[in-house]
Amino acid sequence: MPLAAGNVAGHFVGTDVFREPSYRRLWASGLCMSVARWMDLVTLGWLSFQLTGSPFMVGVAAFARSAPMMVIGPFAGIVADRVPRGRILVVSQTTGMVTALVLTAIFALGRGGYWPLVALEVVFGLVWALDFPARRTALYAVLGASRVAQAVSLETVSMQVAKMLGPLAAGVCLARVGPHASFAVLAVVYAIGLAVSGGLGARLGGASAAAASLGATMRAGLSAAWTSPTVRAVLLATIAMNTLFFPYQHMLPVFARDILEVGPVGLGSLVAADGCGALIGALAIASRRGGLGHRTVFGAASLAAPLLLVALSGSRRLALCVVLLLLMGAAESAYAAMQSTLVLLSAPERLRGGVMGILSACIGTQPLGTLAIGLLAGSAGVPVAFSVNAVAALLVIVPLAVPLVRGRPD
Repeated sequence: MPLAAGNVAGHFVGTDVFREPSYRRLWASGLCMSVARWMDLVTLGWLSFQLTGSPFMVGVAAFARSAPMMVIGPFAGIVADRVPRGRILVVSQTTGMVTALVLTAIFALGRGGYWPLVALEVVFGLVWALDFPARRTALYAVLGASRVAQAVSLETVSMQVAKMLGPLAAGVCLARVGPHASFAVLAVVYAIGLAVSGGLGARLGGASAAAASLGATMRAGLSAAWTSPTVRAVLLATIAMNTLFFPYQHMLPVFARDILEVGPVGLGSLVAADGCGALIGALAIASRRGGLGHRTVFGAASLAAPLLLVALSGSRRLALCVVLLLLMGAAESAYAAMQSTLVLLSAPERLRGGVMGILSACIGTQPLGTLAIGLLAGSAGVPVAFSVNAVAALLVIVPLAVPLVRGRPD
């Protein structure tokens, strides 16, 4: 049975994994990375639309931000198996901080433009591509197989707290001061994350003396992923969700301004509502005992999220959109937590980073969908684009998700 909200929060605070000091610091660092990511995504979407007035150019900017994960994700996963993960986290957060400072200076001096913004957003994309597999495999190294599901769920909690804080902070900065303020706060958040994670070093693992070449390691990871029915289904569903469902997030600035007729604060409220629902869902998952298996939760969430997007496409009231995004957030949270959990538990230990890198590349296919939804939104409107993408996502996901939902609990 579901836990009451108070019991969920109480169990979250007392959860066993937070007794591990390295995990506490890793979790706090991840929270900072996620706050920075969501501040950046909201700022990028709003700025690119303000600078160009084109939904397609918003899609191009989002493509530049996300493409590095698709291109270098598998290689970043192999790096996470061969280089100390603590060092990777330091490099990624330092690079993010410096990039945010450069953007702050450019826009504060009045020299900000669309293409300089897009060029520097590519760097943010590289940071995220490098950080994701290192951070997720570090969870396994710190806590082991018995607690990895709870750890990933709590990572999802931090991501959803960030999904509330980041968009609201970006919306206030954009509305009250300007883009330079948003990027300045972004730099501060990266600096805090860097300070928290500094010194973790060898406790996060990742430095192996693998003799195999990168190509051989890549082939082994692909083989391990494809021969596991569960991992294969997760990867294929991930591609469908990221090319057909999640691109809606990059069109929310257009939806907010042109359909709902609200400003940056209204946009921040929409994205924050998604994050609030995801936080509630993540807390429930982190606190659960027994019940539905990982595959069942993943399959059900993959089906629910596109159905809710269809409903969102028909809404014209901010309050109703907030409610729908709360529900979508809960589904997205369950999907994200089970996605990484299933892959981490199913991948061979020596190839775990490589398989997580393959997962990150599947997540990184989102830019392809972002370009497509930008074109569709520009020609047919954002509501039509939302509906078409959601229905297409369901057509692909149903054959993958239904067997998972009907399967026996893990």
